[in-house]
Amino acid sequence: MELQISNVSTISLAKEFGTPLYVYDQQKIIQRINNLKEAFPNAQICYAIKANSNHSILKLIAQQGLGVDCSNRFELELAEKAGFNLTNSVFTSTNPSDTDLKKALSTNILMNLDHISIFQRLKKIGLPKRISFRINPGFGKGKFPEIDVGGKDSKFGMSEELATECYHLAKESGIEHFGIHMMTGSCILDEAYFEKLILTMESIAENIENKVGIEFEWMDIGGGIGVPYESFENHLNLKSVGERIKHSKKSNAILVIEPGRYIVAESGTLLTTVTTIKENFVGVDAGMTTLIRPALYGAYHPIVLANNIYLEETETLTVVGPICESTDCFAKDRPLPKIKEGDILAIQIAGAYGFTMSSQYNGQPRPAEVIVSNGCYSLIRKRETTEDLVKNEL
Repeated sequence: MELQISNVSTISLAKEFGTPLYVYDQQKIIQRINNLKEAFPNAQICYAIKANSNHSILKLIAQQGLGVDCSNRFELELAEKAGFNLTNSVFTSTNPSDTDLKKALSTNILMNLDHISIFQRLKKIGLPKRISFRINPGFGKGKFPEIDVGGKDSKFGMSEELATECYHLAKESGIEHFGIHMMTGSCILDEAYFEKLILTMESIAENIENKVGIEFEWMDIGGGIGVPYESFENHLNLKSVGERIKHSKKSNAILVIEPGRYIVAESGTLLTTVTTIKENFVGVDAGMTTLIRPALYGAYHPIVLANNIYLEETETLTVVGPICESTDCFAKDRPLPKIKEGDILAIQIAGAYGFTMSSQYNGQPRPAEVIVSNGCYSLIRKRETTEDLVKNEL
């Protein structure tokens, strides 16, 4: 039986649009958003645009009433075009340029700054009505070390002591509305971690409020809500996470969360054609330019034979792409069915940090993207051509 996504044949999609091809399940995106709303009914939910920034997907998410989390002026502009309400959104940047700060200031978005020098630069441009600072609590967590964004070696955030100085300076500058931010890791599947995070934030927030004489109106714990990529992993019990946070949070500050991966990762599938069988190597037309996570982190993605999902796994194979790098590998020594040239493989859970991290290395045009829903499908990004590779060159 062919792999179906929302009652649409992946083989038919591959034939019509070619491969590599990203396919997104619209209903999964909506369901994940509804799960978040149920688990965090009083929270301000801001989608982390970095996870997947396709315009059609952004419009879909904005239509569900979510805010957005942006990290630079370009993401702010994408969010505006998609229809997000930026006054109910957050700007969380690291090492922003003055141009980034000017754009953020013009939108009235809640600005999260992660160093005092950035606030000093901002003061020369203008003062927002509200401000938030990003604190590094000295610990972090992530599925891979590369996506652990807390602790002593992290470039993100600042110490409680420096943050206290920032809030003093902001108050003296005339700002009257304050938030506090603490994003420490990505793809976390440990319920207790989020409880630890809110308890730590509550303690730090109370210290700063007492020292500076302010009251926090927003408490932003960032993103980090993971999804299971591997068979031994389980989904987070989001309702349980929500209850833990609810019981641990004593402050009246509005809870802000910034999920990205959770909303879009499981909706996405990357279809790729088998071009070459070479001993135990299966060569495909997608590469690390199409989906870099396996090369970048050693990340695991499930891979199935889209032509027949019920074939028994009788082989041990290594799936590789066409890029001139040894790291261009999607799976090493993976149990798979017997595969032949011309078959279609489906690399799953590819909706987050897939296309957004793609490149044109080795002269590879970026792939097309399609969204499916209940038997219907639409092309939401055309495949690039050679002309696209050179159109901005002089």
